[in-house]
Amino acid sequence: MKHRRIPTLGASRSLSSLFEAFKNPSAFLLKLSCAAGDIGEFKAGPVHIVCVNRPEWVQAILVEQASAFRKMPAVKTLSVFTGDGLLVSDGATWVKHRRLAAPAFHRQRILAYQAVAAQAAREAIASWQDGQVIDLEREMKRLTLTIVGRALFTRDMNEIAEGFSRDVDRALDYVNNLSGRVTLPVVRAIAQREREGLAAIARVDAAVRGLIQARRAQPAQADFLSMLLAAQTEDGESLSDDEVRDEVITMFVAGHETVATVLTWLFYLVARHPEVQAGLEREAREACIAGDTQTDGSFHRPYALRVYKEAMRLYPGGFTIGRQAIQDVPVGDYVVPAGAWVMISPYSMHRNPAIFPEPERFDPERFTPENERALPRAGYIPFGIGPRACIGGQFALMEGQIIVSTFAEHVRLINITPGEVGISPLVTLRPSRRIEMRVERIADKR
Repeated sequence: MKHRRIPTLGASRSLSSLFEAFKNPSAFLLKLSCAAGDIGEFKAGPVHIVCVNRPEWVQAILVEQASAFRKMPAVKTLSVFTGDGLLVSDGATWVKHRRLAAPAFHRQRILAYQAVAAQAAREAIASWQDGQVIDLEREMKRLTLTIVGRALFTRDMNEIAEGFSRDVDRALDYVNNLSGRVTLPVVRAIAQREREGLAAIARVDAAVRGLIQARRAQPAQADFLSMLLAAQTEDGESLSDDEVRDEVITMFVAGHETVATVLTWLFYLVARHPEVQAGLEREAREACIAGDTQTDGSFHRPYALRVYKEAMRLYPGGFTIGRQAIQDVPVGDYVVPAGAWVMISPYSMHRNPAIFPEPERFDPERFTPENERALPRAGYIPFGIGPRACIGGQFALMEGQIIVSTFAEHVRLINITPGEVGISPLVTLRPSRRIEMRVERIADKR
């Protein structure tokens, strides 16, 4: 079979494109993906990137031919912060860590985390005054950090290390700059001089290592940290303190930063769609009257869950998935050559009008059970797909659903930010500027 040539993206080889990559590599890669259609390639010196957006080809790459790919080098730069955790590891290391971490995300464990998420949401609401103006992203990060700390480590992280959330942000900014070496190697040398980012990583590292040492000295209940420390493979192998440290920081990045970003966009969108806010409040009222906990103990707010899934469609926490081909791999009518970096972006895929009509429109009804069943395989992948799908996906869905519904019961967040807010692609899709919301207590207005 004769294969077709992968279309060349118009940005290839232009100096302006290289400048864009230098300025913000994550934004540049996202721009390439959105311009690629089903498939397109970009070449600059040794860099060869193939962007793929067609669902069946994404399915082939991430599921059917997953063994023909490894993590893309740009993803590996995250290791300066997370070490060799699940986000960046490959091969035997990844298999071992995934197997040992999986029990902490079993369905029964996630059910046990529900009360933690609900209590943290209520505490956040109680800390706000009626009419108070809040920085939405900052408050969502504070909330998700509380939940991750309590659910996975039985601690409030800002009590362990002052400014922990701020240090995580600085560390991730540093990592984003460092990833620029995939397009211009000089960026690495510049980024390494960012002492503030390195100092933030050191402080996070010290806080986490202190937590591990304290837990080894005095074991606590069966939270994520205790389970990691006690876990053993079938041949009796366990994780070292360094390996546990890597997975703990990985869970902070995946469970704190990404969920906070999705929630920030969610409440920004809901504030601009009063009909959605009304639907959330109606569901919350009816649930309070009737009670909606299932017989298995699970929290059940289907409309809140649909709203969260739609926010993830538009602004997925992980907006890029990178792989590198270790051999020539046929993809549809094309061949991805060995060594090429494959870029898959849930952000651009979720805006495919063939999958989601009027893709820029915020519409939670896209995620009714019948509409979800009609989606093509790999058409909606906020947590990735295949063997390397996000281990904490169900935890994030639980957390988001509970936060959204708890807020709808007690407060409205009124957008007072002028104009449109764009995206600032870094490690996650952060807002391009501060989003301010005015708190309106629902009970006070009835």
